[in-house]
Amino acid sequence: MKTQDPKQLRGAGIAFLGAGVAFFVGALAADQAAFTGVGAAFIALGVVFLGKSRQDG
Repeated sequence: MKTQDPKQLRGAGIAFLGAGVAFFVGALAADQAAFTGVGAAFIALGVVFLGKSRQDG
């Protein structure tokens, strides 16, 4: 099984976290509840990617 470079996983995790925060800000600005769920999913992906990068690194 091929493993990913921890630096790439960390960068992807930070990008997902940033996207999640952006969706939460969008939810507040537009007063739309749908963006909250999408933001939560992106933040969860970011946490998973950051955890994986720490595990491999």
